[in-house]
Amino acid sequence: MSSVETMSSGEKGCEVEITATSEMTDTGEGKYSYKMFQELEEYYVQNPAEKRKLLTKVDLRLLPYLSFCYLWCTLDKSNAGNAKLFGFLTDTGMSSKQFNLALTCLFFTYGLFEPISNLALKKVGPKLWVPTMMTIWGVVALCTAFVHTWHQYIGVRLCLGAAESVIYPGSYFILSCWYTRSELQTRMGIFYGANTLAGAFGGVLAYGIATLDYARGWRAWRWLFLIEGVATVAVALAGYLILPNFPGEGKIKFFTEKELDYLHLRKKYDNGPAGTEQKFEMHQALNALKDPQVYFVMLMFWFGGSVPTYSLSYTLPTMVKNLGYSAVRAQAMTTPPYVAATILTVGMAIWADKTQQRARTIMICYTIGLIGIIILWITVHHKNLPGVSYFAIFLAASGYNAQAPGIGAWLSLNIPNPTKRASAIGFMMLLGSIGGGGIGSNIYLDSQAPYYPLGFGFSVGCTVLGAMIPCMCNYIYLKRQNQKRDAIPQGVIDSYSLDQIADLGDKAPTYRYVL
Repeated sequence: MSSVETMSSGEKGCEVEITATSEMTDTGEGKYSYKMFQELEEYYVQNPAEKRKLLTKVDLRLLPYLSFCYLWCTLDKSNAGNAKLFGFLTDTGMSSKQFNLALTCLFFTYGLFEPISNLALKKVGPKLWVPTMMTIWGVVALCTAFVHTWHQYIGVRLCLGAAESVIYPGSYFILSCWYTRSELQTRMGIFYGANTLAGAFGGVLAYGIATLDYARGWRAWRWLFLIEGVATVAVALAGYLILPNFPGEGKIKFFTEKELDYLHLRKKYDNGPAGTEQKFEMHQALNALKDPQVYFVMLMFWFGGSVPTYSLSYTLPTMVKNLGYSAVRAQAMTTPPYVAATILTVGMAIWADKTQQRARTIMICYTIGLIGIIILWITVHHKNLPGVSYFAIFLAASGYNAQAPGIGAWLSLNIPNPTKRASAIGFMMLLGSIGGGGIGSNIYLDSQAPYYPLGFGFSVGCTVLGAMIPCMCNYIYLKRQNQKRDAIPQGVIDSYSLDQIADLGDKAPTYRYVL
């Protein structure tokens, strides 16, 4: 930005002079001063149409691509459930137990690499890291079409988990670096909607690919993995052109320099004039392991998110088939519940941003999912109630999917430092992916169909004990922290320098957690 710039307001016909001089400096940040942020913020407050236009530009640059990436990630992980109905186990000589074990293997590498991938993302930048890792997972997913044995399938799933670890925690972190408290969960909801749409689209895609069974001597499951793998690579390569780096890290096409300055500064000074250090700091990554809220949210993600959502995605086609429908029709009938889940996910995210009620939103979602599982558990014992069972699937799929953006936003908004936030998101998902995916893919046993006592019982227990209680504990912990800081004398607060407050981040006496 030049030393003096004038920005005109098209809406109010006034001018606001933005002056950036050598006096507006922060240690290590050059021109990015709090005074500059105040002046830019004043301009956008006076020109709300300009701010809406800027946010729309950010939305269009990030959300479509990240959502599409996550859609393919979910398809590549969950299409095993569809392949199972197309003779995958018979052709590979695999038993149901071996199949479930292979599914579990993915989550070990997926979870272990999530914290590592997120820190690499912060260090390297999204523009290079995300498309490269996605290209690798596309190639690995494609290779699944050529497996012939159980051991080959395990190897593919291990590699797939490591490569796919980039997109879910990575996208949450990328979005948290662009959006503020009143905007973030809505965008996470739209992004996560790709996961629920994957369930819908996956059923339709599998329904269409079923017609390719024995085409050119290939079973439908091989065509399924081949087509989805090729599509994933194509989406990944487009990322080198589409995906931007973080604001404040060089020029980005379609954004002016003033716009990028504002996008960077509003995140840097989101919590006051002390600012937040934006560069990579390894000690902040380790601080995430010392924060109690990370462990509460980890339990919520594990037991209230991963276990029920993964178990549903892997067994829903079989569950619908058990209601009396053919395998092909069962694939198509998995679509409506996921469409409903997408609508609820985005709707609850918008409501949470509007009301700033994070814990309450999450608890409502858990309750909807829990009611669905309980109804389904009861009605599967009554063959004359397939409609009620199908409705219960709507509730379960909607509630358990809608809670995910709330968890991601709650943690992200309560950790201002980006390095610590990247690490916290990765650690939150580590046990959730390993434990949640590992448990979720093994609790609905074929030998217990169609009643699944272990699966339903475990899902109910996980929701109440592993998710709802930690959610309430996290709310109480954060509320008490805010109360303690409210009681700190002003003289004590004044003894801290801005640099000290910036380094303390969410542990600073001036910081208040989002509840």
